[in-house]
Amino acid sequence: MVTKYFNSPIITPTLTGAAMHAAFAEGDTLFDWTSFEIPKGTARIIGATIIMRPKGDAAPTHQPAGFDMVFAKDTAVSATPATIGALNAAAFLTPRHDVIGSVRFVSADIVGGGTAVASTTTGTPLVLEGEPNTGTNVGYDKYWVAGIASGAVDFTTIIRINDADIDSSSPGTTLVTDGTGMDVREHFIAGDVLVAHDDAAVGTVSSVDSTTNITLTESIATSVLEDDDYVYCKNPIKIILHFEK
Repeated sequence: MVTKYFNSPIITPTLTGAAMHAAFAEGDTLFDWTSFEIPKGTARIIGATIIMRPKGDAAPTHQPAGFDMVFAKDTAVSATPATIGALNAAAFLTPRHDVIGSVRFVSADIVGGGTAVASTTTGTPLVLEGEPNTGTNVGYDKYWVAGIASGAVDFTTIIRINDADIDSSSPGTTLVTDGTGMDVREHFIAGDVLVAHDDAAVGTVSSVDSTTNITLTESIATSVLEDDDYVYCKNPIKIILHFEK
């Protein structure tokens, strides 16, 4: 039999600005259930790669800790597993039939300064076998992954909006920031969706133009943001799962 290898689509869990505005502790919910689909049929996870944005400081400091990924299978079309708990609070798994395994990243897996990159192979085989007819797309099965911090994960930032009247007058698509020693090019890239620390929508990044200036895809709304609001990327983690069939 010929072994086939493939990767999952890039999985980008959503975090809130409020959750990221304080460090996560070991055992906290890092992100709740996020769906992904793979070609129908049994597949074995042979490894995974994560890419994690750094702490929002001037160094910037790369993440010192990894996280546990918990996997669940879909049991009906568009069904979402029961929550594992509020973000940045202790995770709790209720008794359930849908959980099918976990993969752990430890700090030793993480390399690089700034943005952290980690690739790991699973210590024991984790086989995914989906329920029939659960994929949104024909020929695919749907699964879910949630993240639990396995140490101190810290996205807290000192990047702040630098616009005295942004609450009453739109600056158009230009977002000006400040923060001692900051270079926003070390933290944001085109396509990032930005939120404030209170979860107010900032916008989607079109380009990062200098150490302080960001161009957004649409004009900033008034009465939403305030001067000195902290700015976060709502999808600071990317996951790529590696499979064999």
